[in-house]
Amino acid sequence: MKTISKKFYPLALGLSLMLTSCTKEEKNVIEEAPASAVSAKTSFKKLPNNITPSNRFNISSSLLTVSDFDSKLNLSDAVAPSECSDTPFNEVADFYNDLLIEGFIAVWDGNPDAIGIILEDYFVINQIAAADENKNTDYFGADGKYTNYVKKRVRSLEKFWDMADLVTVNGQHTETLEDLDFIRYVYENYSSATEDEIEEILIIAESFNTASNQIPENPFYASDGFATFDKKIVIGDGIVTFLEDTGLDPKVIWSSILAHEWGHQIQFLNFGKWEYPIPVFSDTPESTRMTELEADFITGYYLTHKRGGTYNWKRVEDFLTAFFNIGDCGFESPGHHGTPIERLAAARAGYDLASGAQKNGKIISQQAVHEAFLSKLDEILNSPLSVDAVAR
Repeated sequence: MKTISKKFYPLALGLSLMLTSCTKEEKNVIEEAPASAVSAKTSFKKLPNNITPSNRFNISSSLLTVSDFDSKLNLSDAVAPSECSDTPFNEVADFYNDLLIEGFIAVWDGNPDAIGIILEDYFVINQIAAADENKNTDYFGADGKYTNYVKKRVRSLEKFWDMADLVTVNGQHTETLEDLDFIRYVYENYSSATEDEIEEILIIAESFNTASNQIPENPFYASDGFATFDKKIVIGDGIVTFLEDTGLDPKVIWSSILAHEWGHQIQFLNFGKWEYPIPVFSDTPESTRMTELEADFITGYYLTHKRGGTYNWKRVEDFLTAFFNIGDCGFESPGHHGTPIERLAAARAGYDLASGAQKNGKIISQQAVHEAFLSKLDEILNSPLSVDAVAR
């Protein structure tokens, strides 16, 4: 669901919500906040135009990374072709976007440095926490509510795909950003900021953390979802919150995201061996869409196989709806993941493959699942399937 990049952490937060399009676009200008994000109390304030991003974290990685969700805000309207429309997910994401911007502006004293710290650096810090430092990564959901469930699903995925002890799954949480000592540690070890600069940054961080009811509590700060070539998966509580607010069962969401990211790990495991009709992981819209739809297909196969997720039809409806929700209309973006209909069709095709094996319960090989996906790719891309068809 995200573009492939050898830059693991963005140099600057693009401030455009890619949860709706699941694509990582890097912009260098923070645009003016929408009017809806400014309350009457703070209507005299707005985010200035043409603010230069902080670029404090000049971190890169040689590890191939697939980011499926992105901690970015939507301060500008995306232009979507008429044949591709918004989903309920977009409304939820816009709601939390507005809350975060309003929460920032409500306590902002006009210091432009705060924009770079709170609306840029915080996202990178939480990525570092989850991916590199293993900070608060051993539980899932608020207060660990879904930890046992996720661990159970990981064991199931390991057994189903014959991948025991190969993949590490980390949680991501907003509470990590409440730890000022950790924030200091990240600046000291991952940025070029001087000690004096860090002291000023921490004053700003403490001020916003104390005064705002959205910082860092807003789910955007923990809305990452990605897989890395070094066999790691990160899932933030925030992306689960977004999808849950569309009316989906949270357990279905955790299972679907985890199974999808596992699909990327299968692709990484077979990187260089599997053949594709176009170059894989080449950072083009066509390439990203292909690998993302395959991960959706793999998810559909696992979740509905009677030796995998064992989902009944009600659960199938929910996970298909989840994948419909996170489709995007960014046809020109290198991070294009497929339209809502294409994503639904890919997951449905994986479900159909599993349904055909229900009699003997055989688990086909990773290679066979890959070949089955390729055989269905044209059909998926030209599917007339609609979200209404999920219920039939």
